[in-house]
Amino acid sequence: MERRGWKFLLLLPLAAVLGVFLVLPLLFVLFDSFWAAGRLSAANYLLVFRKGLYSEALRTSLALSVSTAFIGAALGLPLSYLVHRSRAPWRDLLLAITAVPLTFSGLVIGFAFIVLLGTSGFITMLLERFFGINPLEFSAFLFTWKGLVVAYLYFLIPRMILTMVAAWSNADWSQVEAAMSLGASFPTILVKVLFPMLGPSLLAGSSLLFAVSMGAFGTAFALTGTAVKILPLVIYNQISDVTVEVSRANALAIVLTVVTTLVIVLYERSFARKQA
Repeated sequence: MERRGWKFLLLLPLAAVLGVFLVLPLLFVLFDSFWAAGRLSAANYLLVFRKGLYSEALRTSLALSVSTAFIGAALGLPLSYLVHRSRAPWRDLLLAITAVPLTFSGLVIGFAFIVLLGTSGFITMLLERFFGINPLEFSAFLFTWKGLVVAYLYFLIPRMILTMVAAWSNADWSQVEAAMSLGASFPTILVKVLFPMLGPSLLAGSSLLFAVSMGAFGTAFALTGTAVKILPLVIYNQISDVTVEVSRANALAIVLTVVTTLVIVLYERSFARKQA
């Protein structure tokens, strides 16, 4: 019992850091979100569901995050296997290249896509020269919801690759070999052996992609300004120089936090039931 007590004491510094820098600020945001017109009220939260702008932003954020999480996981899974199967020198190089997008800020990524795929972008100009594609028509998608999906995948797929490379490395390949020796087909091996074995890592990776996409701001702001209505950009509008509604912004931030957490928890529980 004494040893267990000492172990809990070792966690106190971590608990203090989380309390000061995570829990306490969140509590302040939560309290201020209920402050409207000089008194405590749920008016800010009612607006989220009554005002079309806020409900649209929530739906768009969810659609964007689900899409990028699904596509990022679908593309990152086979790419991570290719990285895992590469020989040592090439594997280290591929891992280093994969980590590069994670070092850029969202604004840098947004402007990079404008330079490449914008109306006067490098790739756009090449497509116009060799294929006669209209630059205005081609680049129009970049500044919409679809453009955000493409831009987000640039920094989401590497996260999935790095997560799954570790999973491939720790996988028990003897189970696959045993299934093959018993004559199991590839779809059977994939569903009955690989998926249960890699499932927790796949869940962790896709959940991470969803959460990052829900809260991403810099890339969306650089590409679309505030034209695309997603929660991070709508929150920014509430505290911009034009309109200052701090309490309403806090309410939207709490909604963003709660919705993201609920989706991830429900996702995990659904996966756990399937595994059981």
